[in-house]
Amino acid sequence: IATQKFGAAEFEVTTDKAYKICSPADFLHFGKQFNDFVGACPDAFAGLTRLWLRNMRFGEFDIPNILSTCKLLESLRLSHCDSGIHSVLQVEHAQLAELEIDQGKFERVELICLPKLQRIWVLPECPKLLTPVLSKLQHVNLDHLPEGCDLAWTMFILEAAPSLKELCITLWDHWCIMTTDNEFRKKYGFCEKIDMKWKPYAPDFKHKNLAKLTIYGFQPDDNLLRYIRSVMEHAVNMAEISLHDRKVCVSCSDLDSEIKDKFCPSRYPRTAEKRKQTTEELGSLAMIHFRS
Repeated sequence: IATQKFGAAEFEVTTDKAYKICSPADFLHFGKQFNDFVGACPDAFAGLTRLWLRNMRFGEFDIPNILSTCKLLESLRLSHCDSGIHSVLQVEHAQLAELEIDQGKFERVELICLPKLQRIWVLPECPKLLTPVLSKLQHVNLDHLPEGCDLAWTMFILEAAPSLKELCITLWDHWCIMTTDNEFRKKYGFCEKIDMKWKPYAPDFKHKNLAKLTIYGFQPDDNLLRYIRSVMEHAVNMAEISLHDRKVCVSCSDLDSEIKDKFCPSRYPRTAEKRKQTTEELGSLAMIHFRS
């Protein structure tokens, strides 16, 4: 790798203990091990293009130092990694296109300068604050959104990302892991579904580049129909809207079908008559496609 005579290099760094049995001392130890690894092989890491780290706790400046060493890094994933509870991660890199952080304890992630970033998860904020960061974003995938909640808040992405070409939304309640006992939920603080409110910065804004909207878990209820009409109103050059039925994971598919049908029956339009009714309610026939 140090010779730079290669196309791409990818590291997936795991630990000899799984997350569930790691102590705080283990996280610190694994983080120190990786820092020593980087320090011993800086030329190799300088040519790295993809990096996935798991189960590590770093010092305040360790991750920025790793990023400065990995000069060609295009993708960074941190799983169960952080710099301490409620720590702040500042990210700055000239080549990084994909950033994924899951199950970390960062209180905040600050995108200082990422000119090539294509994939990121953000909170709804004023478009004036986000446009400098998302102005070149072309594809957005919002996964595992709870079913039945208002999606109007996602419109802030359209306002903040004028180059966006494709928006994909997956609505998915995992019944295989859902806790339904009310007393248990109350005792352990399980939250109920709530709607996130969104007020457009410019109510009449028009998006000229969004051409495709894909929704997995589509149900013909007022909530989703209203949302699709709103997207169509603002995305003036929309060409295709693809509507899919719910996704089903392996564990969910093992549940008793009678239980699933009782509590969460799918109302996805499968007959020609129901599909016609749905498209008429949306006011568009040519661009609506039912994919399931």
